[in-house]
Amino acid sequence: MGGDPGLPVCVFLVPLVRDGDRRPHPPVLWRLLQDALIERFGGATGPETVVWYRDRETISGAWSPGQGEQTVTDLSRRYTVALPSDRVAELRDLLRRVGNSFDQQAMYLEVAGFAEILEVRSEDGFLGD
Repeated sequence: MGGDPGLPVCVFLVPLVRDGDRRPHPPVLWRLLQDALIERFGGATGPETVVWYRDRETISGAWSPGQGEQTVTDLSRRYTVALPSDRVAELRDLLRRVGNSFDQQAMYLEVAGFAEILEVRSEDGFLGD
């Protein structure tokens, strides 16, 4: 108890469909994500969800890729990971790999209540690399 602030809680979303062709992800990607979270951080809660869609619980949201572009509506799975502050950068790196593997332009991450949009770049690699 003596003043230890605890671990920052990190929350991230993974949309159910690819950005490029709006098709669902193959089940193997969801397994790779779960395996990566367990291997790197010892586990995670999730997917935590709110809305049922095709027998899956999901989070509904929308975002705009840029000015003048059509708004994208997504259903996503939400994951929660508590980890030491000095490992948050490692989670960001993993989420960029997740973004490439799941064909996403950006990934949403909250760290201790502060939101971040992580740009996904091809040079960040893929899950399983």
